[in-house]
Amino acid sequence: MGGTRMTTLVLVMGMLATLLQPTLAGSLIGAFSNSLGPDEIIDYDVLQEGNGFEERKIPSLNWACVEQENDASEADQMEVFFRLFGYLGGNNKEGVRMDMAAPVSIEYLKNDTDVVLSGCFLVERKHQQQPPEPTDTSIKIKVRPEMKVLTRKFGGYATSDSVWLRETAALKAILARAGKEARTDLMYWNAYDAPFKFWNRRNEVWLLEAV
Repeated sequence: MGGTRMTTLVLVMGMLATLLQPTLAGSLIGAFSNSLGPDEIIDYDVLQEGNGFEERKIPSLNWACVEQENDASEADQMEVFFRLFGYLGGNNKEGVRMDMAAPVSIEYLKNDTDVVLSGCFLVERKHQQQPPEPTDTSIKIKVRPEMKVLTRKFGGYATSDSVWLRETAALKAILARAGKEARTDLMYWNAYDAPFKFWNRRNEVWLLEAV
């Protein structure tokens, strides 16, 4: 959704959607996807089509991210939603309004003791080379390196952690049958559609192959 079209109604709907969700990362996805739909879709190359999965090369790209601990409250999630939408809407040092790009992505990073979630908006294509600098210090422009990811598409409304973890387990089982093992410490949960799209919805878990 373009910055000039971010209405109060959309923001209120986003807030209500988030408050109704019971879990953490899934709620972020639910909140972030409450727009009229993305203007851009991420570019990638399909390297291999397996039995029930794809291997893709995702280019190195800039993302606007806010990091949260796994015990963040729903109010904290709502704050992330408003901060990132504000960044797209012009809350940056250049005062630039940016279009929405898909997917909205949750980086799920597990270390020895904690899970750290980073809610991220993909910076639109025309600002990839030089993303506007956020005025909100909680928003960091994060460069994700080029990645080879293992993934598959699934539909429906993926707005709870249980759905994402179930789909992650299903993908890992498919990969195991293909003789591939995925990393357990890092994954990406990605949503492509606004909630007003009722059919043929697109969600993806991205896993990295263990080496």
